[in-house]
Amino acid sequence: MAELNNYTPNIMIVTIDPEINNILEVLLKNLNYKIQLTNSSSGAVKKLNEKKYDLVLLDVGLQGMNIIQFLNYVKEVSPETFVIVLAGHTSKDQIVECLNNGAYDFLAKPFEKEEIIKRIKNALDQKKLKNELEQARRKLLSLDKQYEYIVENSPDFVYSLDEHGNFIYINDSLIRKLGYSKNDIIGSHYSDVIHPEDTENAQFVFNERRAGSRDARVTKLRLKVNSDSKAENESKYLVVELKAKGIYDKSVKDKNKKFIGTHGIARDISVNLQLEESLKLQKTYFRQLFNNLPEAIAILDSQDRVIDVNSRFEKLFQYSISEIRNNSIHKFIVPRNLQKESKLISSSAISYGTHETESIRVCKDGKAIDVTIFAYPVIYNNKSIAIYHIYRDLSEFKESELELDKTLRKLRKAMGGIINAMVATVEVRDPYTAGHQQRVADLARAIAQEMGLPENEIDGIRMAGTLHDLGKVNIPAEILSKPGKLSDIEFSLIKMHPRVAYDILKEIDFPWPIADIVHQHHERIDGSGYPQGLKGKEILLSGRILTVADVVESIASHRPYRPALGIDKALEEINVKRGIYYDSEVVDACTKLFHENRFVFTDDMSARKETLNLIC
Repeated sequence: MAELNNYTPNIMIVTIDPEINNILEVLLKNLNYKIQLTNSSSGAVKKLNEKKYDLVLLDVGLQGMNIIQFLNYVKEVSPETFVIVLAGHTSKDQIVECLNNGAYDFLAKPFEKEEIIKRIKNALDQKKLKNELEQARRKLLSLDKQYEYIVENSPDFVYSLDEHGNFIYINDSLIRKLGYSKNDIIGSHYSDVIHPEDTENAQFVFNERRAGSRDARVTKLRLKVNSDSKAENESKYLVVELKAKGIYDKSVKDKNKKFIGTHGIARDISVNLQLEESLKLQKTYFRQLFNNLPEAIAILDSQDRVIDVNSRFEKLFQYSISEIRNNSIHKFIVPRNLQKESKLISSSAISYGTHETESIRVCKDGKAIDVTIFAYPVIYNNKSIAIYHIYRDLSEFKESELELDKTLRKLRKAMGGIINAMVATVEVRDPYTAGHQQRVADLARAIAQEMGLPENEIDGIRMAGTLHDLGKVNIPAEILSKPGKLSDIEFSLIKMHPRVAYDILKEIDFPWPIADIVHQHHERIDGSGYPQGLKGKEILLSGRILTVADVVESIASHRPYRPALGIDKALEEINVKRGIYYDSEVVDACTKLFHENRFVFTDDMSARKETLNLIC
């Protein structure tokens, strides 16, 4: 598979040669690469602007800009894209020019399939390596500046002395550190840069005569820093470890050899001293953070024995580190019935990188507390060397959760009261609507149960039925109770009530789409309904159920403009319009309920209270 870290490379083929095009396309698709084809430089430019490509296979004979212009364009807009140039008879100068202008590789035509595959894989491997190096570079840049300073500025110092102890060579690193110019140092005696108290030790190492395989003496010295310069070292002296060997005019084995000086290497150990101080500081940072975190933390070894705990752990569980160090954590804070579960936490964290669970732990005084446990392995050299167990006390959280639940119940109760008041307002203004909404809700619930809908969805349908005519609060009472036929204007006002109800209900956070269901209860399957003219499955199933229940109850009951027509007439209406106005499955379920005498309308208003309790 041609995947790099589960990533499938994108490759663009730019050629006017259909034969090459076909060969490469088949070849690369068989390797599961993502391929894009184009036969012109303009097409390639467009594709480069649209997405990123890992590799471009570029035919020298492309149309539009010349090959060098195209290579320069790729460097400018997509420098991370590699380009392999495909060419026939091309001079060495042309190849060099392409490579100098950003081409990764050059492949002469005709080429073998194995060769092009090899070149492509090499390019993608090189790009992967380049990306990894870039990622590593970015990570290094994010390190603390102090560590970066230590790493980037701790090279060794190199020097050479003549037979009299005068400097004949010194590298720039030591010059920068000491703050002298080369003219100040070259020709001067080594004692000029040595701390007076270190002169005796210095004469041994700077006059070192040993050479060859014999180990040179390692000596610690203090070097003077030029106080009048802007030396990198702000101290008066630079502490170094220095070792040297003698220089001879002949082989060290030649008895007639002549000593002509020494050369040596000095390492700035002041940096190491600074590093030690820094590590102490970092340890202090960690310890203070560790002890001041709000969670209780235990560091365990591979056997779940306690290595360390923080202050919060000691306070929460009432054990000091001296009491439990090197002992199993399970012995102290894990209840007997949870020992098996507790012993799986560390192994799970090692296997999956982390583990989280809620459980119970016991304090020293026997008090049980609810906790969330987070476990993380400490990895060193690809091996888990310790486990962090972090305990979050849930006592306060659970108390807050109970308080929140009480508040939520009060809010729901208040919302139920508000909704009941809105329903009552509509029914006071329209006596004929009184009980209608609840009867519709009862029938809609029965239909939904007959259809086998989930209980939660049935509860939502009941609630929508209870509220479906809420929008009539916006219609004049004289229109609602008018005994005669409504005018076109009056009927247009009536038709607005689903939308009015939707606008009222859409801002209430019900656990069901109540506003949408109510909005749709006058829609019809063939799109002839209102207010949106929805068709078929565009109408929610809950809305289709509410529609049938509303029609059946309206026809069966007394209305201002006509007497009750009865259940038989209502069932006749929905069955005649079955599949046209009304959902067939809903109609069948409703008809079956009445034919089997399993539903009858009642005026028991206690059902409304039961419905409103769904949100309380």
